[in-house]
Formats: sequence, structure tokens, C-alpha cells
Amino acid sequence: MTASPAIPPDRFHERRERFRQELRAAGLDGAVVVGRSFYDRPGDLAYLTNHLPPFPASEFTGEASGLGHGALVLAAGGGEILVADHLREDLVAVEDRRLGSDVARLTAEAVRELGLAGRQVALVGSDVLPLAWYRCLEETAPGTIFVPFDEPLRRLRRIKDEDEIEALRRAAAVGEAGLQAALERSRPGASERDVGAAGTAAALAAGADFVRYFRVHTGAWSLRTHRWPPATERAAQDGEAVFLDIIGAAGGYQFDILRTTAAGAAGPELERLLETALAVQDAVLAAVRPGVAVPELFRAAEAAAERAGFRGELGTFMGHGIGLETVEAPLLAASSTAVLEPGMVLCVEPMLRLPGVAGASIEDEIVVRPDGFEWLTRLERRVWAAFPAG
Repeated sequence: MTASPAIPPDRFHERRERFRQELRAAGLDGAVVVGRSFYDRPGDLAYLTNHLPPFPASEFTGEASGLGHGALVLAAGGGEILVADHLREDLVAVEDRRLGSDVARLTAEAVRELGLAGRQVALVGSDVLPLAWYRCLEETAPGTIFVPFDEPLRRLRRIKDEDEIEALRRAAAVGEAGLQAALERSRPGASERDVGAAGTAAALAAGADFVRYFRVHTGAWSLRTHRWPPATERAAQDGEAVFLDIIGAAGGYQFDILRTTAAGAAGPELERLLETALAVQDAVLAAVRPGVAVPELFRAAEAAAERAGFRGELGTFMGHGIGLETVEAPLLAASSTAVLEPGMVLCVEPMLRLPGVAGASIEDEIVVRPDGFEWLTRLERRVWAAFPAG
């Protein structure tokens, strides 16, 4: 299975030109766009350049500063320089590239070379840029006014074009291959690590760039959506919940898919919880359409949960956008003011808990369409019936 996204090289030039229009409209002379390691926060930089920094983010030393990061320095009127520690020459869609271990200094020099020192310059990735790097920019390009400008670029990133949607669909299929292998391994006596290892191996074989982690929570641990480590030596007991969440990427685009099942046959309480989790997700999906505010999705979820007798047991975080990063805006959080738009790709994952028994969630990827939504994931959702104990 191929995992290479079909993003034409000239698309990156078009994106940079749209971003330049945003800069000029805001009266800014240029921008510094920062990204961090490919498995972490590369999105802003990758969106404009097709560069995903391959090295892990590292401490700043006298020999190196900014390892695991990259930056695009771009003038609003024309001219651009990509700064990186390492890159794929055959993939990066920027001609002028500056490589070295002192990424912070090279970025500041690019600001000066493009005539942006002492000007008003947008800063994208303000939530990623290390303080030491920012101080280097101030010292090496004195007088430059850096203006946080994350939202205009991320607003462009939120709406995916058809090539990105297809890339996300292919990435989802890779994640599903890993999840299916884990489901087949989720038997009484199997350790969480064994289940996660089977899923990780299958995803890599299917074409994953990487699996960031495979969360396997058995029994009472399924009540927690996050735990360190994501999989332990604990063995699944007959009839208890197994919570499976795979996160990674294929072809640069992310996947994040979750299923909850039972090791062996689910007892009455666990089966009721699992069936209700499915009904809650169905209720949320039925409400998805352009113009719907995120709180409306929560009201649909709460109503479905209460009909099944689960009042007050629904989590307050119900999903997120996905693309070049795992968690992107909009966040489907109870306090969100976001409104759905066509082209948004979402992970929908309402979480339901039955205290003392288990937690259950089903997470799928969808794209918002003018008339509702389209599935990107295809894996069976009622997995506790589709993968019975053998």
C-alpha cells in the first residue's frame, strides 16, 4: 500500500502566495514560519514547504541551536529561504535552502538577507519557537518587530483541498491496518505491549511513516484516555474492556483512530457501555454539517447518552481536527466557539465512562461536506462483535 500524498509541487508555491496576501493585508513585511520535528509540530512549515524536520528537537548548545526545527523566512514582496538541519532534497518545494546545525543563527541571517531586519515580521509557530531562538533573532536582527501571526496560516490549513483529503484517506487506511491487527491480538491473556506491538508492526508494514504511539488500556485503565506508558505488561482479563488508540502518519499526513472492544465476550454492563458509545458517536455524526457550532454536537451527544441512562458520564473533549499534525483546530471541546466548515477533517471521539467498569470511545475520521460529512475511516465500529474471541 502506498502512503505518498499526491500534493503537486506547485501547490506549495500557491500556498505561499496566499499567505503573502495575508501578510500584505495585515501590513507586514514578511514572516518567519517555524516547525518542529516530523512526529511533533511540523504543520505550519510543512504546509508551505513540504519539509518535515527529521531530527528530534534537542537542547541548545554552543555547537548547535534549533536542531529538530526548521524555518521558512519569507518576504511579503517576494523572496524566501528555507533553513533546516537536514532535509529531503527530492521533496522540499523551496529552491533556496540553508543547512546547518545552528538553525537559530541561520534563520536570523536569512531575516537580514531578505531585508526584513528592523521591519515588522510575522511569526508563525509562536507556540513552538524556543525562547533561546527568539533571543537569537532579536540579537542578530536588532530592531525587528516580530508579530504573532499563527491564526491566519492555520485558518488556511484548517480547510483541506481534495488532494489533502485523499492523502488523509490513505493515511487512515494505514492506521486501520494497524488497528485491525491489534484487535485480532486482543484476547484474554495478551499483554498490552503485545497488542500494541502487533498493531504498530502492521501499520509500518502497511506504509506508515511512523507510529507515534499505540495506546492499549485494559480493564479499569480504559477509564483513562491518557496514561504513561501507553501500553504496559498488564494482561487482558477475560470479558474486560480493551481500549485501542493508534496515532501516526503516512505520507506526511496523520492518522488517529480508536476502537474499544472486549477481551473475550463482553458482559452485559460492558456491552451496554459499548453499544451506547456507538449510539453517542452516531448522534454526533448525524449533527455534523456546515454552519453547526461545536456546542450543538455536545448537545446531541449528551441527549444520546442520557437516553441510555448515562447522565453526566460523557467526557468534555470530543475530538479535533487532523492534518499535518495529529491535533489541529477546531477542538471539539465543550467550551469551543468553532463552527464547522466544508473541507474540515475531524476526528470524532466522544468518550463515555461507566465508573467501576470501563471507559469506551470510538474514534473515526470524517470530512465535513456541504450536505453533511464523508467517512475517511472504514473499519467496522462494532468491533466487540466483529472480532469475537476465537
